[in-house]
Amino acid sequence: MEQKGKWQNLTRHLEALLRLRTFPVAIKLLEDREELAKNRWARRPDKTTTLCQLITIVRTFDWTVGATAEDFGFPMCASIIGLAELPEEVRDGTFRSLVWCKTKEDGKKFEDSIPRIPAGKYQAVILAPLVYDPFEPDIVLIYGNPAQMILIINAIQFEDYERLQFFCVGESSCADAIAQCYLSGKPSLTIPCYGERRYGHAQDDELVMALPPKFVEKVERNLEQLYARGICYPISQYGAQADPTPGMPLAYLQLGKTEKIEGLQIPPRKLTRW
Repeated sequence: MEQKGKWQNLTRHLEALLRLRTFPVAIKLLEDREELAKNRWARRPDKTTTLCQLITIVRTFDWTVGATAEDFGFPMCASIIGLAELPEEVRDGTFRSLVWCKTKEDGKKFEDSIPRIPAGKYQAVILAPLVYDPFEPDIVLIYGNPAQMILIINAIQFEDYERLQFFCVGESSCADAIAQCYLSGKPSLTIPCYGERRYGHAQDDELVMALPPKFVEKVERNLEQLYARGICYPISQYGAQADPTPGMPLAYLQLGKTEKIEGLQIPPRKLTRW
């Protein structure tokens, strides 16, 4: 695929800083399905698929893929990304009560809680490795372990701090990631669900973060700032029974020697680099 520069350079840097195991995934919703047909890189499913299967093909096969509502075996995937409405037997809780909920009433509560992109605007979805700068994405997905995710959160909070809030509907992690991010315009971290593990091959140690494009740039920029302050991946372990003081950032130790801050108890000693 033709390299255009912006996302390629940023993504390579992000991958290096976080040592990601799989490719960050760019997702774009298309108002005209013909846009999908015109993309010479997009592979279409030749059999029924799920959204999480498409995601894992992109992040592990290094492919560009696309789909319309007809490509998904069940309406749930298509409804979450705004390509279809839910049939009544899903909306009323019948479907969820078959496996995931004790009663139809609980199933309806489940369905009502799931965030979905409103149907009617979009006709197709295309997904590609972000590093190829394939298009301007609506959302970017990053898969990683909890240590990598907390560093992404640290980078988001490094400037314009806010306490982040995340959600879990249970079975339908794509809703908590993709739809929640789309609707809120904010980062959305969630735990891959049973279905994403069974069909999308999410691993036991993986979480998924959905980011609006502007936050990807913020994360990359601020991860570098944190790296300069000694905060990086992998996170080195200092020892559960050791005196933690010498292992603290040098700036903390210098502050403890030069200023008296209420509540900061750092005993005087020779400063040790960590």
